[in-house]
Amino acid sequence: MAKQSNGKNFLIGTVVGGVVGAVTALLFAPKSGRELRADIAEQAQVIGEKTQQFAGNVSQKTQEVAKSVGAQTSEWVGKAKEAASAVASRVEAWRESRSGQEPSEEEVDALEERKTGQPVANEERELIEVK
Repeated sequence: MAKQSNGKNFLIGTVVGGVVGAVTALLFAPKSGRELRADIAEQAQVIGEKTQQFAGNVSQKTQEVAKSVGAQTSEWVGKAKEAASAVASRVEAWRESRSGQEPSEEEVDALEERKTGQPVANEERELIEVK
């Protein structure tokens, strides 16, 4: 959020500084009214082009950050779903055992394989172990 505010403030400062500098330079230059108006129009066009270019850069960077955040969020959601599935499998295995004891790794793995159709990897097993 602070980066957005800094970017906005920088853009405003750039535009205002450019306008003030251009107007000051033109007003103190010894030129006729017609030349002065032409110079002001030219400088206004240059400032407008620079502002559009800067705004385009800011837009591009914002889109890149949004894509990065989206990708990271998707990855976290996937990991959370895997962990939730593992916990659900463990609870279901415990319920199936009905002996009140913690289910064995084999029971949990068998239940997980029935649900997903894939064998349980060691990393997943570490996620579901209850301490």
